[in-house]
Amino acid sequence: MRIGITSKLFVAISAACILVAVTMGVAVRWSFEQGFLGYLQRQSQTHSLRLQQELEAAWAKHRSWDFIKDPVSAAAAIPEAIDTGVPPPGPSGPPDMNAPHEGPPPDGAPGGNGGEPGPPPGDAGAPLDMRDTRSPGPLGNRHPPFRVYDTDMHSVLQKGPPPPPDAPRLPLTVDGKVIGWLVVAGPEVMFHSADRQFQAQQVRATWIIAGFAALLAAGVAIVLSRLLLAPVRRLVLATHRLASGDYSIRVPDAGSDELHNLAADFNRLAISLGNAERSRRNLIADISHELRTPLAVLRGELEAIEDGVRKPDRTTLASLQAEVALLSQLIDDLYELSLADIGELSFEKVRLDVAPIVEAAAESFKDRLADKKIALETDIDAASVIMLGDPYRLTQLMKNLLENALRYTDSGGKVRVAVAQHEHEIRIDVQDTHPAVPEPLLPHLFDRLFRVDASRSRQSGGAGLGLALCKHIVGQHGGTIDALRSPLGGLWIAVRFATLETKDD
Repeated sequence: MRIGITSKLFVAISAACILVAVTMGVAVRWSFEQGFLGYLQRQSQTHSLRLQQELEAAWAKHRSWDFIKDPVSAAAAIPEAIDTGVPPPGPSGPPDMNAPHEGPPPDGAPGGNGGEPGPPPGDAGAPLDMRDTRSPGPLGNRHPPFRVYDTDMHSVLQKGPPPPPDAPRLPLTVDGKVIGWLVVAGPEVMFHSADRQFQAQQVRATWIIAGFAALLAAGVAIVLSRLLLAPVRRLVLATHRLASGDYSIRVPDAGSDELHNLAADFNRLAISLGNAERSRRNLIADISHELRTPLAVLRGELEAIEDGVRKPDRTTLASLQAEVALLSQLIDDLYELSLADIGELSFEKVRLDVAPIVEAAAESFKDRLADKKIALETDIDAASVIMLGDPYRLTQLMKNLLENALRYTDSGGKVRVAVAQHEHEIRIDVQDTHPAVPEPLLPHLFDRLFRVDASRSRQSGGAGLGLALCKHIVGQHGGTIDALRSPLGGLWIAVRFATLETKDD
């Protein structure tokens, strides 16, 4: 099954977002567990420090551990153990000994000693077991289990279950002398059922949030993939239509990002392809017409000779020769332009004086211009005008320009050819008289097979390829060629080259 770019982008975005959500969930869970345990650890350390200080102060006051055997004395001396079930002293002093009560015997009873309470009933020698019998309250009101030992490692005080064997022992010292040991259980022991339930709740909430985040990421990925790929889909559809030959297709190109730049380039490409297609069709139509005209004349002349209508005399042969020359010139121009398109038109540039080349080309057209009653004027600088060029191609350039002037200048007109140097620039100008070319059409004179219908008709015999070839020759010499309105009333072809050097004769 073919997977589109929309699906790929959706998978990429959603996978990245889901990975981030799961990573955050794992990180939050780990952070919570570590932070929760660290919180209990700090609470345990704080409690251990206070308990240690209170135990040392109580021992220093009583000079033994016997006071722990009395719950009331222990509760008064060790407030840190007040949540163990041992009630603290009342606000008005010791409890009322005359009040009825249960527990240790009153003063003078067995087990008592001058008003001091005896050990708890059951086991007079057992350490006091301060077990927390209340329901678990807020976390801040609970302390980890601990056990107090004397110097002989006999347990004298215990809260909750015994600490694990590997629990650290804290020395209890008074006046630099060890009086006992305090062993406090780690915070892991404090995990009651409510704590574990709270932890499990947080873990479930973390994964639920991560799941919702993944679903949200998938939804956002769908929207983003559709929004981001909407211009791409338009380009894809437009490209299919363009490939099928619809060069009128355009895509919206508003914006400034890369996709909109691509859309603008696509529109320019469609315009270029449309122009190229029209040029191709026009080229085929024009070439077929240009080839058909001399061939039709040749066929008509030959059929007239076969039928005896015309005799094969000098005049008939000259007419046939002219049509063959026109056909040959058209084919030569097409061939050279095709070579220019592929960069195979040869140029052999040498250091030369361009003035004699222009003068010789003008002289070769003098008789033909005179036959059409067109005057030829030349204005060629006497100084040498040196440039780097191909003499054959420059001669071809001048002949094409003069041929164009000959064909499209009315009888009785004038053609002026001038060569001059201006600083480091060579100027070659060919001007003629009426008819003129409309100014909006001047830039198109160098297009292939272009003609001005009124003044540049096919009856004059031109194929519209000579000026296109001139533009390529000038471009290969690093120069410029422009078509302007001539002060004489016709066309002005201005050619500009860079000089190699200037030397007087």
